[in-house]
Amino acid sequence: MKDLYILSLHLAYGGLQRAVCEFANLMAEHYQVHILSFYDMPSGPAYPIDSRVSIRYLYNDIPNREEFKAALKEKRPLSALKEGIRATRTLIAKRTGIIRAVKGISSGIIVSTRDEYAVLLSRYGKKNVVKIAQLHQDFAYEKQMPRHFAHDYENIDLFTLLSPKLAREAKEIMKENRHTKVVYVPNFMMEVPPEASLTEKKKEVIAVGRLHPVKGFDRMIESFASLHAAFPDWTLRIVGDGEEYPKLEKTVRDCKAEEYVILAGKYTTEEIAAAMAEASVYAMSSYSEGFPYVLLEAMAGSLPIVAYDTRGGLDMLVKQGENGYLVQTKEAFEKSLAALMRDTELREKMALKSRSLVQQFTGEAVAETWYQLIEEQCHDKEV
Repeated sequence: MKDLYILSLHLAYGGLQRAVCEFANLMAEHYQVHILSFYDMPSGPAYPIDSRVSIRYLYNDIPNREEFKAALKEKRPLSALKEGIRATRTLIAKRTGIIRAVKGISSGIIVSTRDEYAVLLSRYGKKNVVKIAQLHQDFAYEKQMPRHFAHDYENIDLFTLLSPKLAREAKEIMKENRHTKVVYVPNFMMEVPPEASLTEKKKEVIAVGRLHPVKGFDRMIESFASLHAAFPDWTLRIVGDGEEYPKLEKTVRDCKAEEYVILAGKYTTEEIAAAMAEASVYAMSSYSEGFPYVLLEAMAGSLPIVAYDTRGGLDMLVKQGENGYLVQTKEAFEKSLAALMRDTELREKMALKSRSLVQQFTGEAVAETWYQLIEEQCHDKEV
């Protein structure tokens, strides 16, 4: 059985981390899978991992960004210096640790899950090792990524992106690269939870994600508050934590929405699935997305979706007017939410369509694509 190594930053909560764990579980059916995780986070692994998958951690510390920011904010110079040195040490270790791991693998398959890891894999991966780069985001807003594609992926054998559009754009950027095969392969769910009961759903809009500016939760709260007078018995539940929590608390207060907007904090995977099953609409207000795993969870939870139409792969998941709406403006976002909140029959029709569409993105549906792509590369390298 061939060895397959997956390079990951960490295995705590997050859409990318969920995708890494699902990919590892799928690959364990055909390969001896090893996850090489840089950080050993206290909350990881946050998602189920097949017992056949081994995990090796490359570093014995965790990120200290919040500690560093707190020391600066509280004007504690010695603590800030200490945390700054620690952060610098970690930054150096992230590069050297991955390089050491890549150089230490002399056969099999290595899969990187971040752009910076792909650059190091291309540069330091051994010639007879199959080198696969995955990208789990839209690269349009990251200036260094297209440059890396064009100049630093020359030894990557297979480059996978999460939507046909992103794959086409990457292929164009890499047109001088005659070696790397660029393809689209979507995210997937290994197991789809049982179908939710539409009759037991509450009048609740749900959103899940890290509380970060890119997720646009402030504009979601403002939009929902503007609809409250017309839909006083509806609530908005935002699940997740992060740096934006204090700012979003203030947004809720400023909108006088404390009674109907809930900042619920972090949920486990099981709690998210249960919350999805109980809610009636899923909302996404992000400014940038790739192929968000959370939308697969929402579709599996029988939810119609209202989302801002970003550049990534949302149009693969949200079919306009069938299982939800993709919108460009705040006004359209509010209008689409109102249409669903007003019409039970429409919600149920779209909920059933979401549940139907998610079947295209199961492990079973994409397994053969992955196995074929990998085995083609192994054959070419005689691995």
